[in-house]
Amino acid sequence: MKHWRAALTIILLSTFASHVRSQEIKAITGATLIDGAGRAPVKDAVIIIEGARIKQAGAKNKIKIPKEAMVIDARGKFVVPGLADMHNHLLDGTLSRRPQALTNARRLLAFGVTTVFYPNANLQLLARLKQEAAVDNAPYPRVFSTGPIVTVKGGSLSPDFRSPETPDEARAVVKELKDAGVEAIKLGYDDNTWAMKTASPLMKTDVVAAVIAEAHQQGLKAFVHAPMLEQAKIVLRAGADGLMHGVIDRPVDGEFIALMKKNRAVYVSTLALFENVGDTAAWARRQAAYDERKLYPSSVYDFLSSPNAASFLNNAGFTKEHLPVLRANLKQVYSAGIPLVIGTDTGFPGVLLGVASHLEMLLHAEAGLKNDAIIRATTINAARMIGLEKDLGTVEAGKFADLLILDANPLDDIRNIKHIHRVVKGGAVFDPAELLD
Repeated sequence: MKHWRAALTIILLSTFASHVRSQEIKAITGATLIDGAGRAPVKDAVIIIEGARIKQAGAKNKIKIPKEAMVIDARGKFVVPGLADMHNHLLDGTLSRRPQALTNARRLLAFGVTTVFYPNANLQLLARLKQEAAVDNAPYPRVFSTGPIVTVKGGSLSPDFRSPETPDEARAVVKELKDAGVEAIKLGYDDNTWAMKTASPLMKTDVVAAVIAEAHQQGLKAFVHAPMLEQAKIVLRAGADGLMHGVIDRPVDGEFIALMKKNRAVYVSTLALFENVGDTAAWARRQAAYDERKLYPSSVYDFLSSPNAASFLNNAGFTKEHLPVLRANLKQVYSAGIPLVIGTDTGFPGVLLGVASHLEMLLHAEAGLKNDAIIRATTINAARMIGLEKDLGTVEAGKFADLLILDANPLDDIRNIKHIHRVVKGGAVFDPAELLD
């Protein structure tokens, strides 16, 4: 009897192990593959996923589906890489002070955002987020961050920042953040006059230079909040690796373009932020019209449409007047061959979670970018921004299986990015509706 029970246990365990292995191998079949690598779309494609990574992706006639694979029938649908929002604070944009980062991360995944770059993160919160999101099948995007912003005293609205006053202090701050496990440094160099009538102080240029130089010495990139042209050029001359906001006050010039190219810097325009600051009520109405799933109650949109919502932005008229400059600069930077990356500054009051990530893509289209360029800006360019292009950003063999199955073609209309059938992150398949429950 003991031998019989032992044999039965072995059979059951073997069957269970076989079932687990079969679930680890998935085959997405029948969709049109838009791989994000710049290749022509592949109709009737097959994507083989083993565990957390893509084993094969391409035309049906070139790929054999393993017999043990769980087949996901995606006929008539479209597969694209998972999206990235590379300026997202994991707040919901409603001025709520309740702890919400994990809940918001889960909701963001429902919008197809599988990668988040979180500039200006509290280090304790960041450690928890990274721990929770690191598991491949966790229902959260992958989280990368700078840790607290490095800026001058009085130069940040955030309660958590670092404010070195000398080059030596600057180097010590960068080393502290490096030891905490950040992927980059965020530097604030902005007098805020694009939105406020009273100028904020600016960090001394020798401290700016020390922050950027030490970041590079520590193997980190330095991204800068500097939406005014002359301030942006100062940080670029010091070697900055990218701008976390578009330039809004003046048209970019030849020196700016040359500096961006010299530094191989990225340009994160955050059009959604500036649209919101320029006319919070109009932006609220636009988000409300997009929010078909009613992620936010009507009371939120009513508040954002009221005069009280953005009363602290006492120079918003300047922002609104200069929105055409912002859009033209985006097109100019793109035409010059500088890599664009999608980011929203979600969490800023009025820039709403998930909704803004999609509308940012639409704003890029309205600024004159083609849909394939917009997809690259939110996929492979985002991965390159933080040096993870070997693992993320395209649907190719060897990369993490972070991808979306869409009901409509985003190359025809970028608004089709909202029609998400399934989100796949690290090989785990999620129903967007269940992520929002």
